[in-house]
Amino acid sequence: MGDAKLSSLRAEKWGSIITVWGPILAAAFLTVRNVINAVWSASGWVPAMALFIAGLVFLRLEQGRLQSREMEEKLDQILEAACAVTRYGNSKEFYGALNKAVKEEAQHLIRASYFRRVPPTNEKAAKEYFKTCVSWANARSDRKLLRVMVEPTNEPMRTWVDEQREQNRTVRKGAYRLKYTQAIAEADALSIAVIDEKIIFCAFTTDDETVRGFSLTSSEIGSCFAQYHQNLFANGKEVF
Repeated sequence: MGDAKLSSLRAEKWGSIITVWGPILAAAFLTVRNVINAVWSASGWVPAMALFIAGLVFLRLEQGRLQSREMEEKLDQILEAACAVTRYGNSKEFYGALNKAVKEEAQHLIRASYFRRVPPTNEKAAKEYFKTCVSWANARSDRKLLRVMVEPTNEPMRTWVDEQREQNRTVRKGAYRLKYTQAIAEADALSIAVIDEKIIFCAFTTDDETVRGFSLTSSEIGSCFAQYHQNLFANGKEVF
C-alpha cells in the first residue's frame, strides 16, 4: 500500500475519532463542571446535553459509514469473482478445461447443452469429455447428468445420439438424461455446462468446426444459468 494511501487512511481515522469522541468528551467535561459548581439550572445543562446528543448522532453516522464500506467491499469481492473469466481459443482448450473441471470439481449435478450441428467425432478432447461425463454420472448414486439439445437434422448427429443412448444403457437408471428442445434456434445457440450451479462453461460455435468459449466460477451467475437450463430441460422431449 502506498504512503499516500496510508496517510489518507490515518487522516480519515483521526478525523472519525475527533468527530465522534470530541463532542462526547466535551459533554462529559461540562457535566462534571456543572456538578462541581452545583449549577443545576436548565441553562447550565443545555450545552452539555446538546453536545452529548451531537456525539451520539455522529456515532450513528460513523457506524453507518463503516457498514457502507463493508457492503462496498463485499460487492467488490463478488464483482471480482464474477469477472475472473478464462477464455479458450479453440475446441481442444475448451473441452480440455471442461473435462478437467468435471473430474476435479463436479460433485452432484451437471447441466449441459449441445447445440452444435456436428458431433464431436473428430475431436479427441471433446470425445474424452463426453465419456468422462457418463463415467462421472455413473460413479455415485447422488450424481446426475442432464443434457438438452436440438433434435438432429442430419445423419451424423442422429448417429451420435444413438451412441449416447448405447452408453446410457450401462449407466445407473436416471443418472444420465437427454432431451430435445425446439425452444431455441440451433444456428444462434450458446452451448453451456453448469457444474453444481457454480462453475459455468459457455461455448460459441462460429461455424461447424470452430469452437471458442469461456468459463467462470460464481454461485450468483451459476444459479441464473442453471435456471435457464432448467427451463429448456423441463419443456424438452424425452430421448432417454
